[in-house]
Amino acid sequence: MKYTNYKRAFLLFILSFASNIFAEETTNEASVKRASYPVCQKPQGWSLDLGGTYTWMSFTTPPTYSGSTGGVQGKVTYQKPWAFFGQARSFYNLGTLSSSLNHTNLNEWYMEFVGGYCFSALKNWSITPYAGLGIDFLHDYHHGYSSIDPIKLRYNIYYAVAGLDTHYTWRDWMLGLQVDCLPSFNQYLNIKSLPEAAWELKNRTGAAARLPIAYRFVKNYWLELTPYYRWLPIGSSEVLDLPHRNLTQWGAFLTFRFFI
Repeated sequence: MKYTNYKRAFLLFILSFASNIFAEETTNEASVKRASYPVCQKPQGWSLDLGGTYTWMSFTTPPTYSGSTGGVQGKVTYQKPWAFFGQARSFYNLGTLSSSLNHTNLNEWYMEFVGGYCFSALKNWSITPYAGLGIDFLHDYHHGYSSIDPIKLRYNIYYAVAGLDTHYTWRDWMLGLQVDCLPSFNQYLNIKSLPEAAWELKNRTGAAARLPIAYRFVKNYWLELTPYYRWLPIGSSEVLDLPHRNLTQWGAFLTFRFFI
């Protein structure tokens, strides 16, 4: 009887030991799977965007100049849930616009620096209000026609940025919306043939909207397509007897985004 009890105890010990080992292996396997497929798929932290742009541009005077332009863009972003948000973005566009009278060579370089706070009330959805400053260097080189000489206009536009960014993230997809209000506080016009003179223009308020759609093709690398609209009004000048002008842009950014 005593031997039988020892035997039973030994068998229970062996079974208990084997079940513990099996449970530990199962737990380790589950941990590896969780590490390979994390629950939180939200991209966050520092990121760098680089890519190209296509834009259909309309510049009213009159006459209205319109045409296609291309360029590049770059962004550096810091964003985490329930934390400070910061972004520096730069865009460069150039191309030839045509009207019923002549054509103009247009190139534009603008930069914006914004900061805000990222709210993330839901697991995969965040909303970020932000504010900042921007500057737009716009060069408008009109070719001559008939008895009109060519003229090269240079605009420097300083403006504030008040915007909202919201996006929803799945495992490998991200859909967002960004809207900006762009009130200018200083606008200057310079004519290249008169480099020492500059005329102050009336301030106006513009707007912009972007719809980024991103796909993660490698762990920290995303491909992002962003259709966008931007409307930048340029003020009039009573001194030069110039009417106001409107720069309207429709286009898309195609960029690679890397999270550090």
